[in-house]
Amino acid sequence: MNTKEKILETALELFNKQGIDVITIRHIAKEMGISHSNIQYYFKNADDIIYTIYARHIDELNEWPVFANGPAATLHTLQESITTILEHIYQYRFIYIHFVMIARRMPEIKKVYAQRFSIRRRQFLRLFENYREQGIVRTDIPEEVWESLIRSIYLIGDFWISANELTTGLKGKKAVNYYARLLEDLFYPYLTEKGKKLAAA
Repeated sequence: MNTKEKILETALELFNKQGIDVITIRHIAKEMGISHSNIQYYFKNADDIIYTIYARHIDELNEWPVFANGPAATLHTLQESITTILEHIYQYRFIYIHFVMIARRMPEIKKVYAQRFSIRRRQFLRLFENYREQGIVRTDIPEEVWESLIRSIYLIGDFWISANELTTGLKGKKAVNYYARLLEDLFYPYLTEKGKKLAAA
């Protein structure tokens, strides 16, 4: 692992443990046993590190199987993807705990977030259309209700980390499994009998 990667790995670990309002470049340098000027060779400041970590996180999310597979994505793929994505979010949990603060400090991140939501919305709508064609989800659901479902998915997906910190207090796999189930349950009222059988298989 090169120095830049080690900086990002160390920063991620410290941000997850102590938060972005505590950790500075000097803390990261001390943890690594190097001078803070060595870190500034790669990153101007802590915000620069945070932005780089966020950008990497988003790039990895773009490989989410349910979207990477396009129209071929099955209901099982969706279920697996929910767990995979929540595991990934847990690895980058500091972003979600401090996201409002991060977005205020770095407006470019807020812009990326809005763009990502727009892309995901279209992908979800195509996915639901595919599921309707397969007879997996109901055909009598109004379009605005599908839009509400997408918003609900995003609300849980992006803020379950904060909710977990404040309420359930679960760690690691237990946290992921609990909130993955909440997300999966969102889809249940929209499933046909065929869809329910596939979901239970």
